[in-house]
Amino acid sequence: MSSRNGRILCASIACVGATIAHGTEPAVPVYNAVYQVEYKGKTMGSSEFKVTQDEAQGSYEFTTTTTAKGILAKFAAPNPTIERSRFTVVAGKIRPVEYSYKDGSRKGDNDRQIQFDWDRHIAIVTDKDGRREVALEDVSLDPGSLHVALMQDLILNGKPGQYRIADGDQAKAYNFVDNGEAQTDTGLGKLATHSYVQRREGSSRTTYLWVVPQLDYLPARIETRKNDEVQTSLILMSVEGLEKH
Repeated sequence: MSSRNGRILCASIACVGATIAHGTEPAVPVYNAVYQVEYKGKTMGSSEFKVTQDEAQGSYEFTTTTTAKGILAKFAAPNPTIERSRFTVVAGKIRPVEYSYKDGSRKGDNDRQIQFDWDRHIAIVTDKDGRREVALEDVSLDPGSLHVALMQDLILNGKPGQYRIADGDQAKAYNFVDNGEAQTDTGLGKLATHSYVQRREGSSRTTYLWVVPQLDYLPARIETRKNDEVQTSLILMSVEGLEKH
């Protein structure tokens, strides 16, 4: 599996409950969800999405752990693919602190780390190409906290916000198109969902999301497509920490 597909499998969401330490910021839902991972229609493993809160530090952590099986696990990703994003909430907005990505391969050629320096408004990216600095805007996020921010904006405003991802040589914009309501099959049965199409500036790939309003907009299904062909799919199988409302 390509490194981009590996990152896509780890791409995800967040939020419930408890207010941040100061009590003035909107709460981020915390939960644990498990997804079945498919590649071109074939089951290739599972992925766990988790959001936790560190009340002492006034921060949250979003983690995805994707475990491959079969021939994929033997040759491409013998280790779990792990994406981790630590963030806070500032003035009602998700603000990343640090991000890491482990690609699950033996060599880790596509591993990446990002440190966010908000005093200088730069992100320090470290990967196989070395170390570099990327300018930050107030809407800048990392690949993990993007999904947290989307979920939070849908909870608070009923629509996606504006986002830029600081994980390359320059921050790239991510846009969302509303695709309307749908009924989506999951491991929890058929769920009422709302669909969005996510597009990244300068990319031929698109991500289709079906989120569940009754579960704080947790995704029920995530598909990545290239030239309209479905590449990877994540299907919700179970969730803890979120109750239907």
